[in-house]
Amino acid sequence: MDDDGLIFNFATTNIAPPKPSAAAAAKGKSQRWKDRVKSRQAAKHEATKQEQHDTQNQKNTAAAASFKEKPMPQRQHIKFDSGSTQENNTQQQEVERLLGEMGKGGGSKASATGTGAGVSTASQPSAQAGKQIISSLFTKNPEIPKLARDGGQELRVSSNAAGDSSFAGLGLDSDIVGFLSSKMEISNPTAIQTNAIPVLLGNDQAAQDGDNGGDDDAFNFETSMKVEHDVFIQAATGSGKTLSYLLPIVHRILRATQTATSGGPASRELGTFAVILTPTRELAQQVYETTQTLVNMTVGQGAGSKKRLHWMVPGIVIGGDSKQSEKARLRKGVTILACTPGRLLDHLENTQAFCVDNLRWLVLDEADRLLELGFEDTLRKILALFEERAGQRRRVLGHSSVATSLELPRRRINVLCSATLRDNVRRLADEALVNPKFVSATSVYDNADQAAEAARSRKRDRLMAEDIEDGRVGKRAHAYDGEDEDGAGQNEDGQGEGEDQGDFAVPSQLVQKAVIVPAKLRLVTLVALLKNTLRQQPTSKIIVFLSCKDAVDFMYFMLSYGATQADSEQADEGEAAYADDLFNTEEGDGNGDKDDDGSSKKSRSQRPTGGRGGPQLTATDIHLQSNVFPGVNMFRLHGSMQQKQRTETFTTFSRSQHASVLFTTDVAARGLDLPNVTSIVQYDAPTDLASYLHRVGRTARLGRVGHAHLFLLPSEAAYLTVLSERGLRPQDESVETILRMSAKSEGSRRSAEWQQRAAEWQLLFERFVLSNITAMRLAKQAFLSSIRAYATHGAAEKRIFHVRFLHFGHLAKAFALRETPAQVAEGKGNNQKAVEVRLEKKVRREREEKERKKPRFVKGNEISEFAVGDVSAYYGPRVRRGAGAGSDGDSD
Repeated sequence: MDDDGLIFNFATTNIAPPKPSAAAAAKGKSQRWKDRVKSRQAAKHEATKQEQHDTQNQKNTAAAASFKEKPMPQRQHIKFDSGSTQENNTQQQEVERLLGEMGKGGGSKASATGTGAGVSTASQPSAQAGKQIISSLFTKNPEIPKLARDGGQELRVSSNAAGDSSFAGLGLDSDIVGFLSSKMEISNPTAIQTNAIPVLLGNDQAAQDGDNGGDDDAFNFETSMKVEHDVFIQAATGSGKTLSYLLPIVHRILRATQTATSGGPASRELGTFAVILTPTRELAQQVYETTQTLVNMTVGQGAGSKKRLHWMVPGIVIGGDSKQSEKARLRKGVTILACTPGRLLDHLENTQAFCVDNLRWLVLDEADRLLELGFEDTLRKILALFEERAGQRRRVLGHSSVATSLELPRRRINVLCSATLRDNVRRLADEALVNPKFVSATSVYDNADQAAEAARSRKRDRLMAEDIEDGRVGKRAHAYDGEDEDGAGQNEDGQGEGEDQGDFAVPSQLVQKAVIVPAKLRLVTLVALLKNTLRQQPTSKIIVFLSCKDAVDFMYFMLSYGATQADSEQADEGEAAYADDLFNTEEGDGNGDKDDDGSSKKSRSQRPTGGRGGPQLTATDIHLQSNVFPGVNMFRLHGSMQQKQRTETFTTFSRSQHASVLFTTDVAARGLDLPNVTSIVQYDAPTDLASYLHRVGRTARLGRVGHAHLFLLPSEAAYLTVLSERGLRPQDESVETILRMSAKSEGSRRSAEWQQRAAEWQLLFERFVLSNITAMRLAKQAFLSSIRAYATHGAAEKRIFHVRFLHFGHLAKAFALRETPAQVAEGKGNNQKAVEVRLEKKVRREREEKERKKPRFVKGNEISEFAVGDVSAYYGPRVRRGAGAGSDGDSD
C-alpha cells in the first residue's frame, strides 16, 4: 500500500503523558469561577517557583566553580585610630549596613553558619527561607590565642576592707554605735569611713569648740563658716561610701534634737535637712532603705527612756512614681530625701510645699555617673535654686532651737562621691564645692592637686620597684616624673584624671577570671559555669551582665524555661507557622490586637500555635523558678521595665536567702549594694574600663570574698592586655575546664562525654526556641540588639571590639537560633512600634481619602421637605468667579 507521501515520526522510548495543568483539570469539572481562578493562580505560582529554583541552582553551580578557582580570603584585622572621631560616629552606620546586607541575603560572613562533622549536622525545611542549620559546637571555631602574663593580678590594699578603728573613736553617738553593732552587724569602719566621718562631723577642726568660753553672745558666724568644709569622697566601689555620709548626717541631726533648749519640738514641719542625689532609681531606693534602717533605732540611756526618732523621716522621689503621692509626702515633711536629678528639679520648680529652708547637706552620689548620663545642666539648675533659697532665708545667730543648733552646719555642706577624678568631675567639684577636703582610703588632702601628686608618687615608686626587680631599669622612665604619658595625673585609687587613664584598684579578696569562649559555645559555657557555681555554693547569688535589654529578656526567659521538653516532631512541623509575625506583635494580653488592615484578631495566647505554645514572658513576674537550674530563682533588671517592677525586683533579689541569678544591664553596675552577691559574670564585655570596675564591684564588698568571670571572644583576647596595663589582669580559665567540671558533676566519666553533654544542652535550647513562639521572638530580637550594642564600645577599644570581627552565624548559636543571620535580619525592621506607626498612617490615609471623596454639597432632590431655613445653605459656599471667567463687570 502506498504511503501517499506521508511520513510519521514515532518515538522509540516510553514517554509519560504530560500532566495536565491545574487550570485544564479544573476546566473539565463543574467548579465555581472563584475556584478556577485560584487553580490558575496556584499553577502560575508553581511555575514561577520552579523557575526560581532552576535559576538558583545555576547560580550555586557557578558560585561553586568560582570558589574552587579563587582562594578563601583571610579576615583582615583592621587597626583603628583610638582617637578617630569619624570612626566613632560611623560605627552604628556600619552595623546597620551589615544588618541590611544580611536582610538581603548578602555578605558571606554574615549569612554563613559554621557546620561540621561533629555531633549533629543536618538541614531541615523552613517556611521562612528554605532551611535551618544545626551545626556542630566544636568544629570550625577560631583558634584561641595564648597571651603571655606578666606578674598576674596585682593585689593591693583597698578601701574595701574594714580597719582596726572603732566607730566610737570617730566621735559618733553611742546610740548609733550600739545600733550598728547590734542591728546592722557592723563593728568596725572601713578605711574610707575612718577618714571621711571625722571630716563631716567637724571633729578634725580645733576651732570647732572655739574660744567663746560658752558665751552665746560671743558667737562669731564667720568663724563658724570657716571650720566647715565641703568634702570630696573618693574610694573604690564597695567601700562603704553610703554610710560615710549618712552616719554623720544622722548623728548631727540627732545631737541638734537633744541639745535644743527652746523653740518648738522637733517635727517633720522643719522640712528637708539633707538631699542625696543619685544617678539611678535603684541607687536612690538603696539609699532610702539604708536611711530608713538608721532612723529606726532607739535612743536614750535607760531602758524606760528608750524612744524612736519618729520625727526624723526619710523620703524618696524618683521618676516613674506618682508625682501626686510624692507631693503629699513632701508637704508633710521629709528630713532626709533620696532622689534622682530630674524629679528633684521638677519638685523644686513646681512644688511650693517642698521646704528646703533648713537644708544643711547636699550629697552627689556617683558624681561621675551623673555627668556621664547628661545631668550636668540639671545639677547646675539645682545648685542655683538652692543658692536662691539660701539667700532668701533669714540668718539667725541663736543656737538654742533645733533648726539653729550649733550641732548643725551653719551653711549647706556639699559632698561629692566618685570613684574617679576625671576632668569633668573636677570641674563640677570646682563649681559646687567650697573650701573642700579630698578624702581617700589612705589620707585626707586639702586639695585635688595634693591627692593627685600623692597618687603619682606612689605609682612612681611602684614602677621603679618593678623595673628594678625585673632588671629593666629605665625602661619606663617616662612614668617616674610627676606626669603620665599624656600629662594626666592619677587619683587616689590609681585612676586617671583623663578618660580611662591610670590603674584601677580592686579588693584583694576578689578573684578575677577570664574565659575566652568561641561564639558558638557561649550559651552552653554560661550554663556550665552557673551550674558549677551553684553546685559549689548552693545559696549563691549571681549577677550576669549583658549589653542590652533584649539580651536580658532572652536569657531570663531561656534559662527559666529552656529545659522544657518539647515534642520535636510537632516543633518541626509547625516551626515557622508564625515566622512572619514574630516581630509584629507582642505576647497576647487578652485585649485583642489589630492586623495591618485594622481588623481585629485574637491575641496570640488565644490562637492555635501549631506546636509553638508554652510559657510566655509577662511584665508582672518578679522572678521565675528555673527548670534549667532546679531550685534557683531567676530575676531580670533593665531600664525599660516599669518602675514598680524594677523596685520589687531589686528589693526581692536583695532580700533573697536562696540561690538566685540576676540578669541585668549596666543599670545595676554602679553604686548598688546587693547583699551577699558571691559571683559576677560579664557575659558581654563592658564598654569601658570604668564599667568593668563597677561591675566586679558588686561582689567582694566590705571584706567578703567574691568571684568575677569575664567572657571574651577569641577576637577580643587583646582586651586582657588592656586590663593588665591597668593592674586588673584576670586569671585564665579555659572553656574545656568549665564544661568538663559541669559534665563530671552530672555523672559523665569518659573524657569525650563533656562535648556530648554540651551538645545535648545546645540542642535542648534550640528545640525549645523552635517550640515556643515567645522564645523565638526574644532570641531574634536579642541577636540583632546585641550586634547593635557591640558598636557602643569606646573609640580607644575599637581595634578590639569591632562589628567586622564578629561571625554572625556563630553568634546566632549563642541565642539558640537555627536560622541563618540573613533569615533573622529579614524581619529586623518589623517590630511592634513600626507596625503601630504603619497602621496609624494607613488609618490616616483612609480617613483623608474618605474625606476627599465625600460630596461637597447635598443634591437638591435629597433635601428633606421638612428642612427649615435657607435651602441654598445645603449647596455649600458660592464660588466667586473672576473677571477672566466671564463675569459681567469688575470684581468689586
